[in-house]
Amino acid sequence: MKKVLYILNDCMRKFTYERTFGLYRAIQRMDEPVNLYIVRSDGYYDFAPEHNCGEYNIFRLPDYGDYDGIFLDINSILDADSDSYTRGVLYAVRAAAEAGKPVISMANDIDGFYYVGIDNYSAMQSVIRYLHRTMRLSDFWFAMGPADNYENQTRTRALLDYCGGNGLPCEGDRLFTESFIIESGIHAFQHLLARHGGKLPQAIICANDHIALGVCHAAELAGYRVPDDVMVTGFDNIDVASYLSPSITSVDQLCWNMGDACMDAMRKIWAGESVPRRIYTPTELILRETTGHTMSDEEDLRRHVTEYISHTSSITDFNYRLSALQYQLPACKTIEEICEALVRCLSVLNCKGASLVLDDALFDCGGVIEFSDHTGRMRDAGDGMAVEGYSGRMKRIFTWRRGEELCFERRGVGSRLCPGDYSGPGENHLFVPLHFMEHTVGYLAIWDCIEMVRIKAVSAIVNTLAVALRNFFAQRNLSYINHVLSGISMKDHLTGLYNRLGYHDLAYPLYRRLCGLNERLAIIFIDMDRLKYLNDTFGHTVGDRAIQCVSNAIRHSVPQDAIPVRYGGDEFIVLVPAKGEADAEELLAAIAARLPGEAEALNMPDAPGISAGYVLTNPGDRISLDDYVRQADSLMYAEKKHKKRARND
Repeated sequence: MKKVLYILNDCMRKFTYERTFGLYRAIQRMDEPVNLYIVRSDGYYDFAPEHNCGEYNIFRLPDYGDYDGIFLDINSILDADSDSYTRGVLYAVRAAAEAGKPVISMANDIDGFYYVGIDNYSAMQSVIRYLHRTMRLSDFWFAMGPADNYENQTRTRALLDYCGGNGLPCEGDRLFTESFIIESGIHAFQHLLARHGGKLPQAIICANDHIALGVCHAAELAGYRVPDDVMVTGFDNIDVASYLSPSITSVDQLCWNMGDACMDAMRKIWAGESVPRRIYTPTELILRETTGHTMSDEEDLRRHVTEYISHTSSITDFNYRLSALQYQLPACKTIEEICEALVRCLSVLNCKGASLVLDDALFDCGGVIEFSDHTGRMRDAGDGMAVEGYSGRMKRIFTWRRGEELCFERRGVGSRLCPGDYSGPGENHLFVPLHFMEHTVGYLAIWDCIEMVRIKAVSAIVNTLAVALRNFFAQRNLSYINHVLSGISMKDHLTGLYNRLGYHDLAYPLYRRLCGLNERLAIIFIDMDRLKYLNDTFGHTVGDRAIQCVSNAIRHSVPQDAIPVRYGGDEFIVLVPAKGEADAEELLAAIAARLPGEAEALNMPDAPGISAGYVLTNPGDRISLDDYVRQADSLMYAEKKHKKRARND
């Protein structure tokens, strides 16, 4: 069984589905089983660069050498001098070239690869040739797309070459270059109209149908009528261009044929047969109302209406499920609940299964939010998330197969593409990125995804899921921050033991709980000996280290259920559940035994001494915790006085 990799930059284009389905249909007709692995991004020129960085990063996920053939459908910015967010696209080109496997570039003629697609040059010249020779027009404006886009460059050159070769005016003030979106057409009409003092040409030739729609809209707002005042042409033949009035004269790329041409070329390459460097697929000039023609015949109209109704019917149930997903996700308390809601939405799209892969660092709040133990200052460690490539911490969170229960596994999959356990022959697998702007957090894998591509459901689902995940993990981090900040407020800055606030919040509930359980609590009051002597003799720095020496000995000696407190200057209290006096005696002995080692670690001139007193509570005595503390304090003070008398003697 062979595997082919399809690198797709979707951009919600109409012909994305036509190319994808055409390719999959051709694969199904192959004599030997072939699996199609689609790695899809949704980057676009006018999106935030950080967003595009996160989208294009998915192209770094596959190991290109693992596949028997590679298809590139990345007709977007490929200029190495462009903004840095295109690095993921450039990576795909380099990785494909270095894989040592046959590579076919679809619709974008990239050096070193086979090209399958339309002849943009001839197709665009067919538009201006028809307007010039058949309709006898000679005055044109050109509303074009991005200057660094291959298709736009070729179509622009075709127009300018034709004008130059036929003596038609083509000065720079007749050309507007911006983007492929509708707004670009609006801007083009406004700018060109201003440049020419309000005088219209006979026709405005646009690089695609979106631009043409924008031109028609801007002309209508300015009080002009298309085609009476000016004719307009587009390119790509998108659905809406044929539905609206006036319908757009356009060039149909007949993208369904491209899949057959691609797989036929790949099959010949695998068989060692000769394949031309460029393979052109047919186009068709569709004449409509913006050039004064009537809409296509009744049969063509019925076909468009049938496609529209079919599309609307298919997407209705999905939209209901998507709305439910958007409503349910904010209420999800666990990642499992998020995955269950996601599957309910996916289940209406005829896909066979799905899996979610996330960076395990997302679940480690302490690894994402860092605190300084000494200053309490917080640092967001989000910059540790991957921006280029995927981290080695990636884990598959869940897997779902139609007809089976969800499997939550949290299994490590490494930093490369993980197709999952499903590997039936002749299937298609879709991989789409999940990211928080430029930070890569994972990807969603879907098996049998053609229906999702057809109704353009991929972006809606992934964007909804990404927002839900961001909110979910942000809430977890916030809870963690609040927890840590609460702990910081209860800790003593010098020693790390609980302060008086921590004592108040923790000691009283512990005392009440043990009284309710009829259990005893040891209250140990500790005071450091001769702190004034250390401060006066060696300075307050040594005095502080002496306090740290005692606190370290306490912290390293007490059990986990103890509450160690710096009660005041050099006074400490330890509250610990105990069965008898032996427990308190053993704990005090352990603290005293650690003092020399802690003093040496802190470079002290000598180990400090301590005086201590302790009491054990009796639940039946009805004595308050404060009274017990005073008793322990008195016993400690008595020991301190005894030591002082012994020194004087």
